[in-house]
Amino acid sequence: QAEEPCVSLLAFAPTTRASAMDAPWDEARHGHHEALVAVRTYWSILNHLPAHLRADSAIVLASVQNALSYVDATMLADTEVLLEAVQCDGRSLQYLAKNIKDNREVVLAAVKTSGWALQYAEEAPRADLEIVLAAVQQEGNSLEFASEALRADSAVVRAAVRQRGGALRFAAEALRGEAEIVLEAVRQNGYALQYASDDLRATPEVVRAAVRQHGYAFQYASPEMHESLAFVLEVVLLDTRAFKFAAEHLRADFDLVLTVVRADGDSLEWVQKDFLNNREVAMAAVQRCGHAARCISRELRADEFIAVEAVRQDEGAWKHFVETLRHRRDDIFKAAESGIAAPGSDAPVFTVQDISIGQDGLLGVLASSMAAEQWSVNLPKDANLADLARSLVQQHGRSKSLYMSLPGGYVPTPFDLNVRLMQFGPVELGAACMKA
Repeated sequence: QAEEPCVSLLAFAPTTRASAMDAPWDEARHGHHEALVAVRTYWSILNHLPAHLRADSAIVLASVQNALSYVDATMLADTEVLLEAVQCDGRSLQYLAKNIKDNREVVLAAVKTSGWALQYAEEAPRADLEIVLAAVQQEGNSLEFASEALRADSAVVRAAVRQRGGALRFAAEALRGEAEIVLEAVRQNGYALQYASDDLRATPEVVRAAVRQHGYAFQYASPEMHESLAFVLEVVLLDTRAFKFAAEHLRADFDLVLTVVRADGDSLEWVQKDFLNNREVAMAAVQRCGHAARCISRELRADEFIAVEAVRQDEGAWKHFVETLRHRRDDIFKAAESGIAAPGSDAPVFTVQDISIGQDGLLGVLASSMAAEQWSVNLPKDANLADLARSLVQQHGRSKSLYMSLPGGYVPTPFDLNVRLMQFGPVELGAACMKA
């Protein structure tokens, strides 16, 4: 397929229109800026630009503006011509005569393609219910340019905030205190909570809806809500980012901090500094987000078990331990792959109840979980603890690692991965191996 004809750089110098189309479009030399300059010079060049530039709002608007400058003054009063212009881009309304900006048919067509066009309309269209509704349905923030009466109209405001929650700031004060409208706004954009009345910013249902849409919206809730442990716990479980705006004394509450980092390790960056040297908090955080290790103290970044869990969650987290554990890299990566939980990590516990050798020569292992679920595994005779752990992890399917309590009460760490399983059970030929 032949390349589309398009604008050469000659288009930007005094020259003929024809010479502006004598070279193929070169994206490396002729980008968005060059196309914008070209259509301001020759509006008809729009027809020769690549499809993605013909669909660019700024380029289309510049072309329309340029084209209108060539139109005979009598044609600027022709409704059919002007309708074509505003249907191409409603913002071209700004270039039309004042009496056209008062033309109901033209303004309505303009706001249907760009709600922002309402700002260029005269006073009467801004007070027209149909026109304003069309504008806010296309762009909620165009509510700013509606008449005062329509900014106090519940149907108009509801339509605006449904399309753009932040449009609530342009609503009449009375409507910013109406629960149903504010709920519509914060469900679309949690940040709209900042424009709600004081009473609604202290209303649990409204704040929950805002936080559910975006955790940072909690910063706009009333101060007393930031002080309530029960409510803070509720909203951080909706979105842990809300924790950043909890009262200082709550961000120092150990149980709350642990709950938050167990839900989202990245929230470690919002806890008080003392927690960055707390092993239990650090372990919980890196299990959810390996890169949370960037926040913990240097002392804990030298803890090989924390490194194992961080790398198990995300291999890229190793970069946070390079300085402190460089010499242990291979051991830590192998331990992370073992399926054996590191001491202090959050993982299910399995008790190995029996290890035997069947007539087929395979090791039969029977294990049970704390929930009284039973699991059986058949493994080669030379299997090690990592083989058992990975098999149980695969069958369990709900955790990347687990603790194993072996006969004699031995609980291995990830670095015991190569210990032979045979040494923990009797060797009894003929013992039946349970099938998984």
